[in-house]
Amino acid sequence: MLHKLDICRGLIAIFPIGHADLQSRKSFFLYAGTALKPKKSNSSRIYSTFVFPLCVLLLTGLAGCESEKSKAEKAYQQKYAKAKALFEERCKAAGLVIYRTVKDVEGIELTKVRQKLYWADKRYFDSMFDEAAMAAEVRGDDYIKQFLMYEFPVANRPQERGGLGPYTSERPSKKGYAFVEYIDSKDSQRYRCTPDWSLNHPNWIPGQHHCEPVKSSSTRYALDYEDLVDPADRKFWVAGTKLKVIDKQTGEMIAVFTRFVWDPGFGVSTTGKLPWIHANAHASTRCPSHEIRPLGKDSRYFIDTILIPKQGD
Repeated sequence: MLHKLDICRGLIAIFPIGHADLQSRKSFFLYAGTALKPKKSNSSRIYSTFVFPLCVLLLTGLAGCESEKSKAEKAYQQKYAKAKALFEERCKAAGLVIYRTVKDVEGIELTKVRQKLYWADKRYFDSMFDEAAMAAEVRGDDYIKQFLMYEFPVANRPQERGGLGPYTSERPSKKGYAFVEYIDSKDSQRYRCTPDWSLNHPNWIPGQHHCEPVKSSSTRYALDYEDLVDPADRKFWVAGTKLKVIDKQTGEMIAVFTRFVWDPGFGVSTTGKLPWIHANAHASTRCPSHEIRPLGKDSRYFIDTILIPKQGD
C-alpha cells in the first residue's frame, strides 16, 4: 500500500504547478484517484482515509491556483489596455515644434543638469521618478559633455544622427558647441565649461572638458526641461517630458520637444532590466518613435537642430 501512496505523492513531481496544462493535471489526478482504489478491506480503509482525499486535495489546490492565476492575468490585461490607451492619447501631443532656428551659435546655457545616477538605482523602478521619460539620458559630467562633443555622420545614411565623441582628424565630423554654461545647484555658482581634446583619446573619459567659475553669462540661448509627473498617468507607468529652447533676452520659447514613454510591465523586472530605461529604448513604448539616433543623447540631438553650432575656427 505504501507503494500506491508513493505513486499518489509522486503525482506532484510529475505534474508540478506551472508545468503542463490544468486539464491534463486534473485528468491525471482524477484517474489516479479511481485507478488506485484497492479491493481488500484493510487497504480500502487506508485508501479512503489517505489516498483519495489526497488526490481530491490536489485537484482542489490546482483549481484554486488556476483561478488565482486567471484573476491576476485578467487584472493585468485590463490595466494593460487602459495604460496603452492612455499612452496613445498622450502621444497625440508628442513631437517637435520649431518656431525658429539660429545659426552659428557658439555656446548655450543649461538651466538644469541631470544628476548622475548609479546603475540599478531604485528610482529606475519607481513609477513617480520625475525624470523617467529621459531615464536613458547620459547624466552628470557626461550630460554637460555631450553638448561639447563632435558628431560623426553615419556613412551612406544621412537621415541618421551620428555618434558623439572627442575630436579626431581621422574622419569627417561636425563640431559641437564651443562652451556650455550652467549654475551649480549646490553653490549657486555659474560655471563655463569648454572642451579639451589634448588627451587625444577616442572615447569619453574624464578630463575632456574643464569648468571654470564666471561672474556673468555670455549666452543668449538656454536649454530647459520640464518633467511631466501626473500621478494619474504614473499609476499606469506613463511618463512625459518637455525639452525647451529659450531666448533669454526675450523670454521666448523658440522650440519644444515633447516625449512620452510607457512601461507595459508596470515596473516589474524579471530579466534584470531597468524598467524606465527599457521603456526609453523601444519604439513601441516611446513617442515620438521615429527618431533615428543613438540612445542617451536626446537633449543634444534636439537642441543642435534649433541652435546650430558654429563650424570652423
